[in-house]
Amino acid sequence: MNTKRKRKVWGIGSGVFIVLAIAFISWYYPLSLFSIHQSFTYHPGSETHNGKTYEEEIGEFKAAYEKDLKKDLESDNYNPTVNRTQFILPIFEQEWLIGTDSKTIDKDKLDRMLFDVQQARNTLLDLVSEGDYSREERVYMVDSINNFLNLEESIRFIRNGKYFSRSDLQRMLGNLQGEFWAGFDYYTTVFYDVSHK
Repeated sequence: MNTKRKRKVWGIGSGVFIVLAIAFISWYYPLSLFSIHQSFTYHPGSETHNGKTYEEEIGEFKAAYEKDLKKDLESDNYNPTVNRTQFILPIFEQEWLIGTDSKTIDKDKLDRMLFDVQQARNTLLDLVSEGDYSREERVYMVDSINNFLNLEESIRFIRNGKYFSRSDLQRMLGNLQGEFWAGFDYYTTVFYDVSHK
């Protein structure tokens, strides 16, 4: 084989190797700079809480909450917690949190998720000055605010991570889903229940 032909074979081989390496990196590290789509398909598990799915718990709370909201709007006794919950509830109803179907998560979705959690936290912060809460209720409110701050931190960590593998992202999004579920559970069964009585 002559030298010209060897260079050509090496050039083609190197090109194929580089393309395959980038394709592997793009697949294995879906949110990296090398990734073409910078998205990840999250496969949620089918966990239950007290024998109910998250979707069932959301549905039960929403049914009770809509009655509370209607009663609050019809009465002269304004309850800021009931009124403001309508602005907080949507962060717990995100499509990727409900159901067991695979969901595609990209950086734009993470940005939107972060923005929504920040808005919910700000809504709770507004309640601090708007409502007349007991000491116990304020403690629960601060705990809910801290839950939202932890959610923000987790979302930022995933969003800013460039070299998380598929298994890392699956685990971290599963943990984030669990944080959302725990935040919903705490907000609805502790803070909301105590403060709207």
